Amino acid sequence: MSTCSRCESLPEPLPEGSTLYIAPPLPHTRGVVSALLNELEIDFSHPDPEIVAVPLAADQLPALAAGLARTMSVVELQDTRSLVLPTGREAALSDLMRMQPLSHFLSAYQGQWLAEVLREERLVTFYQPIVRSDAPEEIFAYECLLRARAPQGELIYPDRLFGAARSAQMLFHLDRAARVSAIRGVVQHQIQACLFINFNPTSVYNPTFCLNSTLQAVRDCDISPEQIVFEVVESDRVQDPKHLLRIVEFYRNAGFRVALDDLGAGYSSLSLLTQLRPDFVKLDMSLTRGVDEDPYKAEIAGKLLELAHGLEVSTIAEGVETEGEWRWCRDHGADYVQGYLFARPGCPPPQPRTQPVLEGAR
Repeated sequence: MSTCSRCESLPEPLPEGSTLYIAPPLPHTRGVVSALLNELEIDFSHPDPEIVAVPLAADQLPALAAGLARTMSVVELQDTRSLVLPTGREAALSDLMRMQPLSHFLSAYQGQWLAEVLREERLVTFYQPIVRSDAPEEIFAYECLLRARAPQGELIYPDRLFGAARSAQMLFHLDRAARVSAIRGVVQHQIQACLFINFNPTSVYNPTFCLNSTLQAVRDCDISPEQIVFEVVESDRVQDPKHLLRIVEFYRNAGFRVALDDLGAGYSSLSLLTQLRPDFVKLDMSLTRGVDEDPYKAEIAGKLLELAHGLEVSTIAEGVETEGEWRWCRDHGADYVQGYLFARPGCPPPQPRTQPVLEGAR
């Protein structure tokens, strides 16, 4: 089975005893780099009048990276070429062809901690129940939510993980590792319910290669594809619907189901609904919150639920925090509900807190 080397090969740590070669496009930018190095008291040389060579010392790297990001514009970082070679080695033509924007060097350095998290398999999957709206004691599925553990044991939350992945150009690596972690959790926690696994379309370069490791993880864990629902997240950022359709087609051909997140968050989600024809849609929590007390939200949410049912798409109201919100969603046709009213995400997978809800329904 062919797999994607880009998704599965983590960036290597910066080697000890290496030199950073910086080739700014303009004399002014070279002057900025030289002035910064003098300010930081970092030794450098000019093997060529247009190139700055900086020996990389571990104790100087944080100041160097912060200084380059502070003194150079985004355009300068993108246009300035860079290369890291072992100290003393002369650059060959093949090395020069591998020169990348200086912004890539900074991203790789800033993402080293994330690469270490992935290399040491310190990702943790938290699970939040999705329950039947008319019987919240019955778990239909769990949504998988990503966390990680720092070396000291404290949790690292998704905003920091995905922020680092974006800046370090490691979304491919993080998204793949998150999918595999969630799938392996089915066996670890003996989960019988369906599993909603998030994926970001921008993190899949080519589904034929990038998703083969996901399929292999499902096979290794002996899980029926019907148990897995892949959920499109950040649908408002989808720039290439045709690419997303190729990914969805790949999943469906493998026997998985598909969900669309954030229905009602913007025009793009409605447009994707017509193109993807998902098995499930999630009503955006901005509509769910206070829907029982806001007639405008209620009108919009009600029409969206009606639309989904007319298309024979199962509906999930997320972000339910009060009994009033739950009762409104139940009475207006939401098939399933999810939110803090029933359970916060946890590991191992939590059971829903149904007693207060059931008492409120009487």
